[in-house]
Amino acid sequence: GCDPFDCEAGLVNADAGWAVEKKAWCCDNKQKGCGEDSHIDELFDCTAGLENWEAGWSVSKRTFCCDHRQLACDEYDCQEGAAESW
Repeated sequence: GCDPFDCEAGLVNADAGWAVEKKAWCCDNKQKGCGEDSHIDELFDCTAGLENWEAGWSVSKRTFCCDHRQLACDEYDCQEGAAESW
C-alpha cells in the first residue's frame, strides 16, 4: 500500500521500538500501537517549533497537531471538495 508506515511490523514491541511518528500515525489511522496506557496527546509537543512548523515539522507531526490541537493546519485543504468549487 501507500501507507507511510507498516503498522504490523514490530507491533508487539511498539511502545519501546516504534518512533513517535509511527506510533502517532498507526494509532490515528490503523488503531494499532496505541498501547493500553498510551497518551496520544503526548506523542508530539505541538508548541515546540510552532513558529516554523511549515519547514521544520514532519508530515506526521503536522497531521497530529492539526487533528488533535487545531495547530499548524494548512489554510487550504486541496483534498476538500471539487476544484470547481474553489
